[in-house]
Amino acid sequence: MTCHDVTAALAGAGIAVYYPAAKQEICREPYAVVQNGGTYRYAASDKVGYSLVTVHCYVPVGRYPLLDTLVGQVRAALSALSPDLRPTGRESVHIVNDRFRAHECTVEYMVQKKL
Repeated sequence: MTCHDVTAALAGAGIAVYYPAAKQEICREPYAVVQNGGTYRYAASDKVGYSLVTVHCYVPVGRYPLLDTLVGQVRAALSALSPDLRPTGRESVHIVNDRFRAHECTVEYMVQKKL
């Protein structure tokens, strides 16, 4: 399971999705950005760990209610990748990203893997 798989699942669900730095302009429509969050080992094991995948969700300023809708769509689309991809339960606070003129939040997922 890779960021490419996550991106494909979101795109397959009809969500506009990009890799980091691929979209630089002001947010005009809801979209998601998939980011690799690194790979980590479990404290008790040198053989098994996990990788994190962070999905950044953006909606235009002034369309704040769409942020929860987009997050729900992301969750629904990625539930199809379970049990390989699982939510960590970490979701950021909703902020205003001045650079993109967007409301933003992140949702984090994890993938278990051999090291």
